[in-house]
Amino acid sequence: MIAMISLSCREPDPDDGPFPTDYERAWTEARDGCTLSHDHELRYIRVFANDGALGPYTQQDAPYPVGAALLKAEYDDPECTELLSFVLMEKLEAGTTPTEEHDWTWRRFDAQRREVFDRRAIPTTCIDCHAWHCEEPPYGWDYTCPPGSIEPTPR
Repeated sequence: MIAMISLSCREPDPDDGPFPTDYERAWTEARDGCTLSHDHELRYIRVFANDGALGPYTQQDAPYPVGAALLKAEYDDPECTELLSFVLMEKLEAGTTPTEEHDWTWRRFDAQRREVFDRRAIPTTCIDCHAWHCEEPPYGWDYTCPPGSIEPTPR
């Protein structure tokens, strides 16, 4: 009984959650530094990849494995010092999501890593944009927008 009480009162682990608190050290920056995003509300972004996502994102030569994750840190300035929010994409098991979600999950977090729930925008806006801009080469890779992708011609 004492062990149960002790466990239930422990301090939360800062690494608990969908991405590590030290993501800048634990994951690899998968693009060249701070970049203006033509999407993501015209914010400046830095993209980090976990080990499972790094190869497919940078090489576009293999499928993303289940658990591959990409984190976009979004900033308000061109030096990427004023953190605003995060967007996380994670590859899920085939058939886990409705067909239009392409076995990815999209989640938004504020600068303090608290999840932001806006069902009008997430995942619908994410899915629509990634399906339009990033579905397949040369525009993207499996609904991600890796470095070197070109902008599709408007439909």
